[in-house]
Amino acid sequence: MHLPLWINFVKIRLILFTGLAIMTVRAAALPQPARPPRSWTVVNFLPGDFKEASLKNLAPAVFPGGVFKVEDSSRPAVLASGEIETVFPFDELLLSADALFPDGGSLEAEAQVKTRAGWSPWFSFGRFDTGSARASVKGQDNPFGRLDVDILRLTEKAASFRYRLTLHSAGGAAPVLRLAAASYTDSAAPYLADDATERAAGFKPLKLALPRYSQMTQQVNYSGDICSPVSLSMAFASLGLKAGPLETAAAVLDSAENIYGNWFLNTAHAGSRGLYSFVTRMNSLEEARAFLAAGAPVIASVTFGPDELKNAPLKKTKGHLLAITGFDAKGNVIANDPAAPDEKTVERVYDRKEFAAAWLRNKYGTSYVLAKDLNNFLAVKGRVTELYSMPPADAAERARLIESQLLANERVELLEVSGAWARSRAVEQRSLSADGKTLAPYEGWLALDALAFSLPLPPTAVVRSKTAGGEDLSLGVKLRVIGRSPAGARVLLGDGTTALLPEKNINQLPRKDEAGHLRARILDTARFFLGDKYYWGGRSAWGIDCSGLVNLAYRAWGLDLPRNASDQYTASKRVSREELKPADLVFSSDGAKPKSINHVMIYSGGGKLIEATGDTNSVREVSFKEKFGADLSKLKHGALVNGKKIFFGRVLK
Repeated sequence: MHLPLWINFVKIRLILFTGLAIMTVRAAALPQPARPPRSWTVVNFLPGDFKEASLKNLAPAVFPGGVFKVEDSSRPAVLASGEIETVFPFDELLLSADALFPDGGSLEAEAQVKTRAGWSPWFSFGRFDTGSARASVKGQDNPFGRLDVDILRLTEKAASFRYRLTLHSAGGAAPVLRLAAASYTDSAAPYLADDATERAAGFKPLKLALPRYSQMTQQVNYSGDICSPVSLSMAFASLGLKAGPLETAAAVLDSAENIYGNWFLNTAHAGSRGLYSFVTRMNSLEEARAFLAAGAPVIASVTFGPDELKNAPLKKTKGHLLAITGFDAKGNVIANDPAAPDEKTVERVYDRKEFAAAWLRNKYGTSYVLAKDLNNFLAVKGRVTELYSMPPADAAERARLIESQLLANERVELLEVSGAWARSRAVEQRSLSADGKTLAPYEGWLALDALAFSLPLPPTAVVRSKTAGGEDLSLGVKLRVIGRSPAGARVLLGDGTTALLPEKNINQLPRKDEAGHLRARILDTARFFLGDKYYWGGRSAWGIDCSGLVNLAYRAWGLDLPRNASDQYTASKRVSREELKPADLVFSSDGAKPKSINHVMIYSGGGKLIEATGDTNSVREVSFKEKFGADLSKLKHGALVNGKKIFFGRVLK
């Protein structure tokens, strides 16, 4: 497909988080400056993430148990990724990988980078072994850079990389590969304290229950060196695994360096215990909070000088690891710090800005994430995917079983997997739950290959034109802007790309618009679809149904409504016919079932309605009289008109 010159696609993996108010009333916010993050993390753990990889002695595993299993345990197995182009040029790279070894084995991770000079040699990040031969690799210096134990530091910035994983079995049951991750950094990018410490709208305190272990109480002469495995053992316990601090320390010792804090070895050990674990570099405290909210402990690496992190058990450190357990009501960081002199004093509360400086500024947010699953960190990676009530067997069943559509970047929570299908929650589409009182995410089945790992980042823009990005992005797609120029806004997408979009195609998020302005813009947006065919279950630029039209017309202006007509009615405020304003909603139900709302329309003023309707198989703007055969001016809320009950609702002030 030919793409306009202003589109530049880059292969990555990511995700976006949303949470916007329904009613807004003030002047629209102007676009704010946007900057690329200092670091970015790629996480591959879904079968579709490895389509471009080359495989040797590996066969597909049954997901979610893993992605590949070793075919012949007597021979090494190798996975080499395709070239991964990065969001921005980088000069530091960290790798991590997870594999299960039922009867023992080892895992080696390597990476190559591509600069103007071409591809570098392979750099080894070390070899994890379930026995005792765990070690980093020394002497890896060349013109491209050097491997500093577990960080690749480059002499010149690179624009892409690839990784290679080698598994060896100790015999018996075959090892299973579960995850590969890479985190890269532009070390010259500025630290932005306000961005790093900003609290998200609707911030709430939270705290994970981790036991309190002190490294200083361990009866060994190396107790001062085991902050990483002690933190890891606290995280293990919170996730239901038994492993004492010294047992964990023995399992992660880097025999080449005689250290316990090798990041690749620590995460590989956690992965061998059946967890998902990877090294990442975060850019904000809110990213950490999102992982914690999903029950995933975060182990952070900090550096600070005297008086730079008050209440710390250490006066200063060039490198120390601790477990972030939560945030208090003020947004300050709650941590289990293993450097405390005893278990009673392990829990500490650190000032938000001071901790951000020690972790995010000084250490680029370097951390381990541990989780039983990554089900809460997924998003749609294609331009649109369909949600079904059950997995369809053929095209006829697809038309019958479709419930909704999910746009690129939409958040998804994975519930279960059956072959190529994933039962999921559409987090950004709410519907009435079984209790008939509360709104909850829509549930259904979608293609597993439609999903990708997503980082916990809030969107800062939404597509306002019917399509954008060479018609690859639908109205309503939420994005994160990472840069602005006269040519437009550079945005991150969920399918592993970035794009440069004209500012006229997007709206800033969150928005604070005057209600009258919003009403006019919502109507303009709904009119994009006039003349289009009606599509049952449609909620995209390429197909729309009645409630999908309402949902997208409002979503493009920062207002999140439920998915279905009945749920939109539940979420709206009842108004009389005399109170109707443009962009208010008109609902209908069959007279025999007055409580079962089955259609929604947008009031466009002057007695007219905009609707997507199966009656004419189209989207149209029509008078109320033409639609229902009655004069709107004579009706009341709940009136019966030619077999239809009519109701009026409002979601704007």
